[in-house]
Amino acid sequence: MRPRVVNILQRHLLREMLATLAMTVAVFVFVLLLGNVLREILLLLVHRQVSLASVLEAVGLLLPYVAPFALPMGLLTAALLVFGRFAADQELTAARASGLSLTHLVAPLLFLALVLSAVTVLLNAEWAPRSRTAYKALLVRIGLQMGQGILPERQYIHDFKGLVLYIGRIREARLEEVLVWRLDDQGRAEYKLRAEGGRLESAADSGGFRLELTDVVAARRTPEGWVPAGYARTLVYTLEPPASRPARAPKISEMTWRQLLEERRSREHQGIEATPVVVQLHQRVAFGFACFAFCLVGIPLGARLHRRETNVGVAVALVLVAIYFGFLLLANAWDTRPERYPHLLVWLPNFLFQGIGAYLLWRMDHAP
Repeated sequence: MRPRVVNILQRHLLREMLATLAMTVAVFVFVLLLGNVLREILLLLVHRQVSLASVLEAVGLLLPYVAPFALPMGLLTAALLVFGRFAADQELTAARASGLSLTHLVAPLLFLALVLSAVTVLLNAEWAPRSRTAYKALLVRIGLQMGQGILPERQYIHDFKGLVLYIGRIREARLEEVLVWRLDDQGRAEYKLRAEGGRLESAADSGGFRLELTDVVAARRTPEGWVPAGYARTLVYTLEPPASRPARAPKISEMTWRQLLEERRSREHQGIEATPVVVQLHQRVAFGFACFAFCLVGIPLGARLHRRETNVGVAVALVLVAIYFGFLLLANAWDTRPERYPHLLVWLPNFLFQGIGAYLLWRMDHAP
């Protein structure tokens, strides 16, 4: 008799989860799409400067890009809502009084979370970056793409002879976390410069650009590795414009899995640290497993909330999502600091949430 009751409850919870998941994912997809499309295209549609077909095409291209974000957040919110209602309606109390294990009841939901994790990893690896690239191409086609200047952020720049540049952030006219590698005749890094800040200005006399770096720490490559080579308060480079501008390579965050692997091999062959690429590779996989981590922690938290109100579940979900993304933002902020192991930091929220969720499930199963 008990196995039949367990199967009935499992199917009931799975139906509730799927129905709620469809609603929460749809809401998050809508919000994320609105944030992208409204900012760049929708206002032009209102003023009849772009066609409805272009807006619909933009939405279709962005769907694979926002889906990896919407799936984990939607699953977490759904778990909190479903098990908040399950506990508030005393169904959980009745199940425990009958000697049923919560871990056994939620096994199909955890399997669903693993499936969604695999889907999210695939989206992050190939489809999301491809759709983002196609979306930007659409913006160019309809004349909306704003130029990102001669030096885009978070991208290896090799347009200038003898130099490879990488800029962590661009704040208006100020550059932050600037890395410069000087190459030898064989195209390998000979000197590495790390600057806390900088500024790029046009050099009217030469037709090129003047790159002024501040708080510069230099290192020289030796057979034993990198050794300190001095410090400069200010250092100025004159960048000659390339004879012909090649097509701009995609940002690291917009590269597919294969492109990231090729980028890493290329930088390592040049003797250039590829930490930003390594961080991105780990993040693509780690964020995929956020589905499982969110589901595992959301189920016992929802049951402990004992609340039917949707706003409570959504509020808790947003707090947990903010904590998770805080780790990712910190890892990306440290992507030029390999000594801080930012590629491992992206895994920490998964292990943290999974550990807390497993402990809470165990406590609920063994509570008197």
